[in-house]
Amino acid sequence: MLIEFKKYIDKHNLIEKDDKILLALSGGVDSMVLANLLLAVSRQPSANSQIFFAHCNFHLRGEDSDRDESFVTDFAIENNIPLFVKHFDTETYAKDNSLSIEMAARELRYAWFEELRNLHDINKVALAHHGDDQIETFFINFLRGSGIKGLKGMKPQNDFYIRPLLWSNRNQIEKFAKENGIRWVEDYTNNETIYLRNKIRHQIIPLFDELKDNARQSLNFSINCLSSENELYRCLIDEKISDIEFVKDDYRYIESRYFIQDNNGKQLLFEWVRRFGFNYEQTESMFEAMRLGKSGVVFYPSSIDNRQQTTDNRLCPHFVSGLIASVQKDRIEIFKNNNQEEDFQILRFSDSQILKLSDSQILRFSILENDNNFQLIKDLSVAQFDMDKINFPLKLRHWKKGDRFKPLGMKGSKLLSDFFNDLGFSTYQKQNVWIMEDVNGLILWVVGYRINDKIKISETTRHIFQCEIKY
Repeated sequence: MLIEFKKYIDKHNLIEKDDKILLALSGGVDSMVLANLLLAVSRQPSANSQIFFAHCNFHLRGEDSDRDESFVTDFAIENNIPLFVKHFDTETYAKDNSLSIEMAARELRYAWFEELRNLHDINKVALAHHGDDQIETFFINFLRGSGIKGLKGMKPQNDFYIRPLLWSNRNQIEKFAKENGIRWVEDYTNNETIYLRNKIRHQIIPLFDELKDNARQSLNFSINCLSSENELYRCLIDEKISDIEFVKDDYRYIESRYFIQDNNGKQLLFEWVRRFGFNYEQTESMFEAMRLGKSGVVFYPSSIDNRQQTTDNRLCPHFVSGLIASVQKDRIEIFKNNNQEEDFQILRFSDSQILKLSDSQILRFSILENDNNFQLIKDLSVAQFDMDKINFPLKLRHWKKGDRFKPLGMKGSKLLSDFFNDLGFSTYQKQNVWIMEDVNGLILWVVGYRINDKIKISETTRHIFQCEIKY
């Protein structure tokens, strides 16, 4: 087995000279065999790798959890390997985050591995997943309803994580452990069929063994094929999306025709929006809204899908929390929800004061005298107010439902939402326009569009407060 282990490592370039490797050591047979194999390889003169052990005590099995910790501690001392141990209140974390115990343990484990990796400059984290784990995961995702992404299986290496035992199966591992006197501890929950994974392990996979010789090898071969096909599919999807997606800063859109006029348009839409945390059910609703020609329909990322997407940075390179997807007349757009951003507080002014709104937009403020040299500027990028009618300090914020003001030239007030609709604003424009108000909440200026008639310049105006948008 050691020979096959080395071949697999070399084939996929999993371990290089002088690597610092953190091994997730549970004490079970899989991780104990991996530990012994890694130690054998790292101690060869040509390797010179440094090994660390990490053990998670999730406190889910009473005394057995503490027994496992003692076991791996003794093993680390015997082999003179640094050991990190972390205790988790897994049940509380699961409850607080509305997670299953299995998902909670997974999140806690990987977050801690990342901390250790950064703290100790570790460049590889070794996991003891093997071929049978691969098959079990395939059927779990298959039963839950998954496309090629969920069926493609685990890779030998994913970023910093390596899986040097994927080529083997559970029977091979246990046989090697017994033949070489490798001790391990049993987790009694592995035999309980109340869990889906264990049902697949003990009830489903043995049926395939009865149906066909080398069934597990065949299943893993199919999973590897799906993995290769998935890589090609992802490349083609990325190329397609890059050709049709318009991107500027935090704003992006794709015209509806690319989805509506394509037989595979709904799937293409899903592949685009999933990167930003939207799930398939939302995709169907977006597609139906586009098909019916609706405009202004808004979607927010699914919190469950957000949790899944953030584990795969390649699939969601632009993922930002707090996004909005909006179906418009001729496009679907995705942008940052600026209603969640902090307001700008303007405390005082001096001539030529500047406030940066974004990387490409600033506001310049100045105070002018209403004398013979003063001129009204009829440009939407410039606002001029009667300064004596303004109550400082001022605030710049984004639109909120129920906002109302009296647009310049109108006799009565108007909801900003109606004002936006009159101008044909998209959801993105509504979310991103700035609103200037005074300390009493009076809206002074819809920045770049219209001032409030109540603070316009008149014959009695003495001082003018001027705001100018600069790009």
